[in-house]
Amino acid sequence: MKKNELHPEALKIINEIQVAEKNGKRLPLYKLNPKEARKAYLDARASLSPPAPDIQKVLNLKIPVGNKFIKARYYRGFESKNKILPIIIFFHGGGWVIGDLDTHDVICRQLVNKGDFDIISIDYSLAPENKFPNAIKESIKAIDFIAKNPLSLPYDTSKIVLCGDSAGGNIATVCSINAKIKKTPIISLQVLIYPAVHIGSKYPSKQKYDGIILSGKLMNWFESKYLQNKDLKDWRASPILYENLKNCPPALIILAGCDPLRDEGEAYSKALKDAGNKVELVEFKGQIHGFLTMGARISDTAKLIDLVAKKVNSCFKK
Repeated sequence: MKKNELHPEALKIINEIQVAEKNGKRLPLYKLNPKEARKAYLDARASLSPPAPDIQKVLNLKIPVGNKFIKARYYRGFESKNKILPIIIFFHGGGWVIGDLDTHDVICRQLVNKGDFDIISIDYSLAPENKFPNAIKESIKAIDFIAKNPLSLPYDTSKIVLCGDSAGGNIATVCSINAKIKKTPIISLQVLIYPAVHIGSKYPSKQKYDGIILSGKLMNWFESKYLQNKDLKDWRASPILYENLKNCPPALIILAGCDPLRDEGEAYSKALKDAGNKVELVEFKGQIHGFLTMGARISDTAKLIDLVAKKVNSCFKK
């Protein structure tokens, strides 16, 4: 790949990472153990994200999933007052191994201040401590719990959006298909931000943009922690493999132009369209995987947040 494909802001970040790795000041995540990688990822978000904006309300929740509870976080924006609003259920990225409520806290706060909706962010269990399909099963149970709203939070259970980035986009995709299969709850929109939808695939973008945030070694590290070989053909790991994509929720799919996952996101958009679904595909040219959480350094992040907020708002306008 020629570096002149990269947006100048993204290029500066990539150059800094490469220099730090060459000088030994930064180790690639795949050379760390999961606990070390989680801390490194959280620290990186702190340096790449803007300060967390104030919002009207934040509540830390516990959601029952089987015989245990997982953490979640509820967000309400300043302009929402006491209205009953649509709800976005958000799944963070991080290769199913890293990431948590805190790595994506700023994003959720920014979104609720921009849009006319609430958010509940889900802290699904991570691999390798919790292998596939544990995160999927937990997320499905969390969605069902939120759709019943036993905590009586001020959101409309008939207006549910699923949203996630990268591995979180994978989970949002799988859960959207699952809701279609079960016919409950009704998902009004799925927002998939550079989603991982075809694990183990060899699309050209994976070679062309190898090492631009994501590398083949890092993706293999994530996948080996999350999956066993027998899982590679399971549609809950790679939702593009699901045999009947008809009647899926409408989708907004957002891609980064210089992302190894770009081609599979484009392929999934086509598969959804070919099955007769409503799909809007938006590509941010020159951008890199993970730029959603790089708003302190990348100006396109604000445009991405605006795009998501406007799309969700328009979804529920009569």
